[in-house]
Formats: sequence, C-alpha cells, structure tokens
Amino acid sequence: MKRRVFALLTAALLLTAGLASAETRVIKLSCTGDALIGCSESVRKKGAGSYSYDTYIEQYGYAYPFAGLYDMFSQDDITFVNLENVLADDITKGFSKSRLVFRGPSDYAKILTAGSVEVVNLANNHTENYGTEGMEKTVAALEAEGIGYCGTTFGGNHYYIHQIDNIKIGFVGLYPRYYAFKGQEKKHQAEAKACFDACKEAGCQVIVAAIHCGGEYQKKHASMQTKYENICKANGANLIIGNHPHVPQGINVADGVTCLYSIGNFTFGGNTGVDEKLSVIQGYVAQFDLYFENDVYTGHQLTIWPIHISGTSPENNYQPVLVSGEDAEKVMKLIQNDCGRLKLNPYVEGKGAVQDFVPWPAAK
Repeated sequence: MKRRVFALLTAALLLTAGLASAETRVIKLSCTGDALIGCSESVRKKGAGSYSYDTYIEQYGYAYPFAGLYDMFSQDDITFVNLENVLADDITKGFSKSRLVFRGPSDYAKILTAGSVEVVNLANNHTENYGTEGMEKTVAALEAEGIGYCGTTFGGNHYYIHQIDNIKIGFVGLYPRYYAFKGQEKKHQAEAKACFDACKEAGCQVIVAAIHCGGEYQKKHASMQTKYENICKANGANLIIGNHPHVPQGINVADGVTCLYSIGNFTFGGNTGVDEKLSVIQGYVAQFDLYFENDVYTGHQLTIWPIHISGTSPENNYQPVLVSGEDAEKVMKLIQNDCGRLKLNPYVEGKGAVQDFVPWPAAK
C-alpha cells in the first residue's frame, strides 16, 4: 500500500488563531531512469548462458529486478519509470536482427507490479521497435497489470492521470527524435500540447513531463533537452524528467520547475556486461515530495538517491542498489558537473541528497 502522509498545522497555531487549520499534504513521487526489462533477440536466441535478463527472471522471479529499491517504492505514493522495451510474446514482423531492438514477454509487466510501479513512460526509441503491433501488445500487457502509461508516439498520444483522493497528477511523455526524423517536429509539439491541455482541463494540480532525448553517454545535456525543457514549461509542466543519455546529467531549477536532464539507467537488460560493455553503472532515483495545502499545489522538494544499476560489475545482474560513501559522491559529482550555477546540497548517509524546497509561483 502506497504511503499517504497527512500533516496538520500545530495545535498552538490553532489556539492562537482561533481558526480551522489548513491541511498540508505530501505526496511522494519516485522517478527512475531507463528500465529495459527484456533483451535483444540476438541475446535471447544465443541462449546467453547464465547472464541474459531472461535467465535472471527465470531463476529469481518477477520481484528480483526492483528488490533493491522495493522498500522505497512500496512506501511512496507513485513510482514512475521510463519503460524502454516492447512487451509481447510473439511478433510477426520487426527489426529483430538488430542488437538495439529489445523485447520481453508480455508477462514481464508483472515485474513492474512486483516492483510497486504505478506509471510508465512509453515515449522513447525502443517501445516502437516492433511497430504498431509491438506498441499495441505492450499497452495490452500494461493494462492487464493495471499499470498507467503515457507518451506521444506513433502508436498514439497517451497521457495518464493518477488520482489520490482530490489530487490529480498528470503524466505526459515526449520523444522529439521520432518526429524529427520525419520532419514533423511541429506535429509532435502540437500533440504534446494537446496532452498537457487535457491534463489541465481534467483538473490536474501537477503535471509531470518525461522527455527522451540527448546524446547517449554524454556528460553534459544538449540543446534539444533545453529546447524541450522550455516547451514543457510553456505547456504547464511542474516537473521534467529526462532520460536516454544513460548517464546522470545535471539539474535546472527555475520558475518553480525542476528539470532533471538525465537520471541515467535503472534495471537495464540492454547491456549484459558480458557480451556487451556495461558502460556506465551510475544512476539515481529522484524522489519528489509534492506539497499541497487544501489540495492546492504549493511546491516540491527533491531528494537524490544515488544508485548503481547493478549490484555487481563489470557484469550486469540487473538489480539496481542504493550506494553510499565514495560511490554516492561520484554520482553526485556527475550531476553537479552539469548544473551550471546551481549548487546541489550534499549527499548525507541514510538521508540522500535533500535539495531546497521549490515553491510554485502560482501558490504565493
């Protein structure tokens, strides 16, 4: 059961003011980087010995990939993941010979359920690997498990609204690269705007935008990420979560909005560390405390939880774990080096790196 936190103003304030108190509520949102719960057809067909994602799930079960962070995700209110693969038992056609095409069986949606994940983003360069058929089967697998999904892709323009009592939180996913290939960037922006507008019309107090772009394994964010950060802000995003570079990048805070340019990877079956280099083991979980007063959004506070995407190295055991000490400091350094003038608050053992409260201007 997800944690719901209620806090009332102090009794002393009530006595001195003689008024009914405002109700302050905190909703906890956890966001992870790229989750690839499957593998390429080439790895699957080779059998991959004992090191493929499929082999680990067969041996350890659905709960295994998220087990290292389960305590965190099971106690928050919403866990939001970027899902980077198709979920389907069989595909009649697709680009299955490529090492960069990824699929997991439809029952792998149960990995998300077992990991206490509520919402996934589908706007990325892998959920479209098997065309419309792959997208439709992925959506069916998610719906069978009750997992919410968002993302503007060729398979549809999906937004998702997660409601907790009177509070509605909207999720929108953007993958600009897909439309850039076709010279249809304006179309993509219009479709994304329609998703934002739908969330606002439905009464969402907070809108979370996921953007999937940037240079892979680049330590600095690129101009496309900044461009879409501004597009999301103009459309009403309160939080912007970046993925695709596979490495932690910087953070920007302005106008009441926090933008994470890249969180890095999470459980990631695309690199085994045996037949293909694991590349970057660092990542982080971004956990936001969203504050509401009488159901009106007033701002948020970010805690950065440094992780390694595998509990072993150089091979990948597909189970992310929290890290501390020098390992945590290295993750923080990667983030800080792309933050410009923003100075991050330090990592504290057992508490994460708790950042300053960011007020929402409209609440002032």
